[in-house]
Amino acid sequence: MVRRLDRVNALPVRGGLAQLDIEGIRDWLLASLRELSVATNIEAIVPVAHGAAAVLLDGDDAIAAIDYETSIPAEVASKYDAERDEFEATLSPRLPAGLNLGAQLFWLERLFPNLWPARGQVSLWPQYWASFLCGEAACEVTSLGCHTDLWRPLEHRFSDLANRRGWAERVGPLRRADDTLGVIRGSIAAETGLSPRCRVYCGLHDSNAALYAARGLSELQDRPFSVVSTGTWFVCLNAGSQAQVRYDPNHDMLANVDVEGRPVPTARFMGGRDYETWMGDTLGAQADANLLGQARETVGHSSQDPRLRATQASLELARRTDHALTLIAAEGPILVEGRFADDAAFGPALAHLRPAQPVFRSSLADGVALGALRLVSGRLFSPPALERFT
Repeated sequence: MVRRLDRVNALPVRGGLAQLDIEGIRDWLLASLRELSVATNIEAIVPVAHGAAAVLLDGDDAIAAIDYETSIPAEVASKYDAERDEFEATLSPRLPAGLNLGAQLFWLERLFPNLWPARGQVSLWPQYWASFLCGEAACEVTSLGCHTDLWRPLEHRFSDLANRRGWAERVGPLRRADDTLGVIRGSIAAETGLSPRCRVYCGLHDSNAALYAARGLSELQDRPFSVVSTGTWFVCLNAGSQAQVRYDPNHDMLANVDVEGRPVPTARFMGGRDYETWMGDTLGAQADANLLGQARETVGHSSQDPRLRATQASLELARRTDHALTLIAAEGPILVEGRFADDAAFGPALAHLRPAQPVFRSSLADGVALGALRLVSGRLFSPPALERFT
């Protein structure tokens, strides 16, 4: 890895709605590309972004990009509920606020009745950035299949809802995540110093990028395994198991859709957000595996000792992860990636709770970036070493 550049997320309010920060991200992205193009020759860009997000477009103009935690008016939500395909068809549970992308689109019809869907277009969040960079519109299945209500994964087609309301026609042509959509726009190449031959890929959903990286690890190939992708969300994905999974929408279970279009049993919870709430003003304190015994003895009692408090919080996350893995009938090795892969207590606690399954982390904690690299070039993909938690 040459360099990693980060930006604090922001949610500007426009028209009374909390929206994704398109302008802020755009300015940061262009500045980052300028900086990186000095350090190295960038041959390809793979946009990777969170799911259930999209941008409403009027031509090239971004009109709205609703944050999925924005509350949708109850009357709109009630009417939307009557329009959705049944859960058994989409494997997309009804979620609060705008966490179902279909609910956002349904609301946008009312917010912009003269634009959407008559002539407006919608770009899924990773593909919006691909289009921004190269000018080509597209959609792809990992983002379509991420609790959107827009995709039927067992039938490999758009939902009846998406077809009936005309949305399927306005999200761009269906492409694979590893398709090259085009080369960088000339104006962006000139502004950033990128090569005009820099390729822009269609891109994909972030948890699926982590899953794609895991499938390239020799220890996990040709056998069932699970990925625990950790961050704001803890997303547990069951890859390759033939076990019968009973999808229960009441437990936030769903099917994600992988790069090849296959449904992937998934259970998740907002662990990173809960962790921040639990830690309060002690956020930043480091957990300690040596305190796990004490943490188990003080369940339900938040310690005033910051290290013990962090360990208690990590143990609670491990317990919730264990439950989610049971829901998806996880078999074989478990790979922890993302923010909590380096947490001193989370991995050991999860390994203690699931002694029949080896629990690993990789030497490269950012499986999302590694998945993007593997998508571009298996030749450049160098599988990292795995470390087993004990």
